[in-house]
Amino acid sequence: MVRRAVLALAAVLAAAALGVLPRAAVEAAPRSPAAAVEQAVAPHLDAEGYDVSFPQCGTPLPSGQAFAVVGVNAGIGTSTNPCLADELAWADLSSGATGQPGAAVYVNTANPGQLGSWWPRSDRTRTGAAVENPRGRCTGAEDAACAYVYGWSIAADDAFARGVSDPAERFWWLDVETMNTWSWNTRTNTAVLQGMAALLQRVGGGVGLYSTHRQWTTITGGGDMPAELEGLPDWLSGATTAAEARAHCTSAPLTRGGVVTVVQWVTPELDGDLACPQPTAGPAPLVTGRAAVGGDLLAAPGTWHPRDASLAFQWLRDGAPIPGATGRDHAVTDADAGADLAVVVTGTRGGAAPVSRRSATLHVPAPVTAPHPASTGLLGTR
Repeated sequence: MVRRAVLALAAVLAAAALGVLPRAAVEAAPRSPAAAVEQAVAPHLDAEGYDVSFPQCGTPLPSGQAFAVVGVNAGIGTSTNPCLADELAWADLSSGATGQPGAAVYVNTANPGQLGSWWPRSDRTRTGAAVENPRGRCTGAEDAACAYVYGWSIAADDAFARGVSDPAERFWWLDVETMNTWSWNTRTNTAVLQGMAALLQRVGGGVGLYSTHRQWTTITGGGDMPAELEGLPDWLSGATTAAEARAHCTSAPLTRGGVVTVVQWVTPELDGDLACPQPTAGPAPLVTGRAAVGGDLLAAPGTWHPRDASLAFQWLRDGAPIPGATGRDHAVTDADAGADLAVVVTGTRGGAAPVSRRSATLHVPAPVTAPHPASTGLLGTR
């Protein structure tokens, strides 16, 4: 992804400086996925998956992959891969023989500030949609509040304006690389990524991080991350052979609680990817809603690994299972009054031990009973 994207983008920029864009950059006409399969090349016979994007426009693509990742953009986050539809159709032919989704996508990330083609002046996206901003109020400055809105808006374009089919059903990798434009302020860079992850999570898609440890630390500063970024699955790059990539499966994750799920190696021909062996793992669920009689509670399980893990829910009252309360939501009844409620999410998959994670406890207040009027002790007056 890295090397070929840089070379292709450099060629486009150089031609643009001369006033002439390569034909592929303007009106790319790739072969159909069927034709690509008929003329398939497989330079990495032991690869379980591949990632492709605009540099592969018009080139034959390999067949028989277990999974594939397709670039939504054409090198920068405000652009669209002209071959996106055809490459997604090819990716959808993946066998899905690993815990990875058969056809995922990746999007470019950056923090251009006011030097970009668009920068927010308020808590609204480029198209005018309102953004609920946990970073404060955006007034046009190059601060974390506006960076969050920028990230949210760019991700909204990726999800809804670039032609990604079924955005809620896709897994979205955030491509975090120093080759794109970033601020010296790592806090604002992190806010961009937080906004992008928040939008894609709101859409319903899974989210992960593509980077190397060096690039991630340079861009974000490392350390504690917002909740939207903590514990995400990682796709680590930086290898040039399959053996080197496989060794990265045991590397530390990019964020606390994360898991390295995919590793990549790059050659001049094609990017190969491997799905790492994974234990079942997931974060503590988050419970939202009104903890009061008559209210409704909803459990958000977060992102579990691997993707084929099955999740089961069990609500607890004062630590004991509530009979029949095995869904994501729980209606608070009179029986819950005065009790502490929590939910346990258990992930299971074939060949691995089940893993359970428990939420924080929410207390349901007991109903307040109005006091009886004080007796005067008098039966009457004359």
